[in-house]
Amino acid sequence: HRRTADGSEGLRDGSTAQMGDLIRLQYVAAGAAYGAILSVDGRGAVTRHLPLQGDTSPRLETGGITPLETAYELDDAPRWERFFLVTGMQPFSIETVTAAARAAAVESKTGPAPESLDLPEGLEQSALTLIKLDQAPGAGAP
Repeated sequence: HRRTADGSEGLRDGSTAQMGDLIRLQYVAAGAAYGAILSVDGRGAVTRHLPLQGDTSPRLETGGITPLETAYELDDAPRWERFFLVTGMQPFSIETVTAAARAAAVESKTGPAPESLDLPEGLEQSALTLIKLDQAPGAGAP
């Protein structure tokens, strides 16, 4: 969800966004026991969203939609921001997932968002991409 003047609005894969948007990530465990959420941006940066600290994936909440405790403000990275929810039935190394995200970021630094992460067997992933609007100086000005 993105914070708006009237509250919030849901975002879907391919929604547009811009620098300064405040995004509240949420997940549905869908039967998975453990998970992590990371994002890769159009500049090639990797950001951890769940867990914020620690070496191992946390147990996921079950029973519907679970919002993360903190919101994420989009920076000025160009083109896109792609969020990955990685899940497994057993705890897994956050470094393994972060390394896969870093490798995907290098490959897509000048092109489109990475389709997927190269993860070990036993881990599943789903993703959501936000398309960043051009915010060049004077954009939209007559």
